[in-house]
Amino acid sequence: MNIHVIIGEDDFLVSEAAKKSIGDGVGLEVIDSANASNAELQMADLRRAEESVQTPPFLDPKKVTWWKNVGFLPGGKSSEEVKLALEKFAEFLAAAKLPENQHFILSGPHLLKTSIFAKRLAGHAEILSFSAGKPWEEARNAAQRATEFADQLGLAFAPGVETKFTAIVGTDARSLMSEIAKLRDYLGEESKVITAEAVAAVTSPGAKVEAEVWDVTDAIGNRNLPAALEAIRKFELENGFAVFMSGMVEKFFRQLIDVKEGRVEGMAPFAVKKMTGFGAKWDIRELKAARARFLDLREKVVSGMTAGDVLIVTNLVRVLRRR
Repeated sequence: MNIHVIIGEDDFLVSEAAKKSIGDGVGLEVIDSANASNAELQMADLRRAEESVQTPPFLDPKKVTWWKNVGFLPGGKSSEEVKLALEKFAEFLAAAKLPENQHFILSGPHLLKTSIFAKRLAGHAEILSFSAGKPWEEARNAAQRATEFADQLGLAFAPGVETKFTAIVGTDARSLMSEIAKLRDYLGEESKVITAEAVAAVTSPGAKVEAEVWDVTDAIGNRNLPAALEAIRKFELENGFAVFMSGMVEKFFRQLIDVKEGRVEGMAPFAVKKMTGFGAKWDIRELKAARARFLDLREKVVSGMTAGDVLIVTNLVRVLRRR
């Protein structure tokens, strides 16, 4: 197919996917809607995109039109005028008969799969989506991408180290690739295996490092109950909330106990410093009791013995109050 729709908030993944059609950049025309903040600008960009599709390569070896950063596709914010114009544009694309040496790429952060726009393009365009999933799904996907990026650079993670790596870097693909490149330079020609020690030595948090999840653990570490309750509200309506949250909180208390007792081998220096600050606000008995409480809760919600959603809040109230 010569029409490509690429959806995702991670600009690195979107750009890498677009490059497969762009190739060496010969005949590339870019229409960037990053600043198309109103209907007038959006309609102007849409007309430019349609005009570009209607103009074949002629004597040029090829032509690629990349309409990027289209944040007003169905699922984003747009006026009724723009919505209807996009539906007509999708119908136009579906009927277009592009020559072999002409490609059209459309990319944006969101696209509602059930929209008329998406349905009209179904079967007429290659639609690729990197849309964000649940936090735990994104963490799993990030570990897989990190493994793939390492392989591209001739490296491999030691067993389990990819999880430690993504816990620091986060899920942003560009940051994952950048930090793996740093590890390649750090390891040099002596080793091709990324160890926990190497990760702790040179890895830094990425550009979009799970800020919302850290809001929860930061509030718990600071024993700030109102902030903790406010932070977890962002996750309460997600499927699997109780399993994810109980596991995350239990892990946080486990790490805090390790730091409190001096077991910091393999931990990133910045994480040790941060956790040490939290540890000053807890005594070791409180931390062990809190961890046991959430470990027990996690086992119950995983086994289906309890729904757990309300118990997350109840247990947070109990462990964060000062005695």
